[in-house]
Amino acid sequence: MFAQRPQTEPSSAKMPAGDSSFSRLSASTSTRPASEPAKERSVIGSDLKIVGQGLQIISQGILQVDGEVVGDVQGAEVVVGITGKVSGKVTGRKVDVFGRVSGLVSGDEVVLKASAIVEGDIHHKSLAIETGAQFDGGSRRAANDVEIATL
Repeated sequence: MFAQRPQTEPSSAKMPAGDSSFSRLSASTSTRPASEPAKERSVIGSDLKIVGQGLQIISQGILQVDGEVVGDVQGAEVVVGITGKVSGKVTGRKVDVFGRVSGLVSGDEVVLKASAIVEGDIHHKSLAIETGAQFDGGSRRAANDVEIATL
């Protein structure tokens, strides 16, 4: 009456067509050198909106924002996904913006991808802006780590 299916590894072909977050997550973890420690990844999904007065979301690892946050976000690495929106301060050693940020962006390495929309200042040690990104604000290069950390 019931047939047992052989167990196989899930393939990317079986993932929903619109679910690119799975491929981003698995691709980013599989390219990590063996000597580098694994970083925890926290994801604020595209179906979430987080709002709070004085809200601070802090991660020790990678923080990916695909939803909307009204407040500050901080992590070792922060990724504002293409559907992500942050109204507040974004801080990390490495910050990649694919989506929208309204507020200060602060990091050692800040990258605005072609789809990024940033309204606010950027404090950085290294800044890259891809063709197509929209940036309305000021840019200030920090002289050292202390200037980035105290923002």
